[in-house]
Amino acid sequence: MIADTTFLIDLLADKPDAVGKAQDLESKGIAVVVGAPSIFELYIGAARAIKSEEERRKIISIVASLPQLPLDFDSAKVGGEIYAQKMKAGSMIDSEDAMIAGISKVSKQPILTRNIRHFSNIEGVAVETY
Repeated sequence: MIADTTFLIDLLADKPDAVGKAQDLESKGIAVVVGAPSIFELYIGAARAIKSEEERRKIISIVASLPQLPLDFDSAKVGGEIYAQKMKAGSMIDSEDAMIAGISKVSKQPILTRNIRHFSNIEGVAVETY
């Protein structure tokens, strides 16, 4: 299961719903992985934070413990196609979310997020929430 940035942020903030979902997945033996675009987004937030170094340490503590999925050629290609399809249809998607969706579609893993609408109506991409 691919952790969207929102899930990782909620984990960093110790939000009960996210922590409970992580514990539930762990108890079921379901691996949570993080995609390269989420790492990118987390570090943008850390660099902009008042306590930047503290935020970086938090990110490392969470992300370093999770398997990571790169944005490889196939995932980037599919993510770009998703982005273009959304634009043609008149509905926007953040480029990072399109990349995460591309990784999801190629790896055939669902996305774990609280922002279901970011990934809605993308064929071949399953979404789970908490």
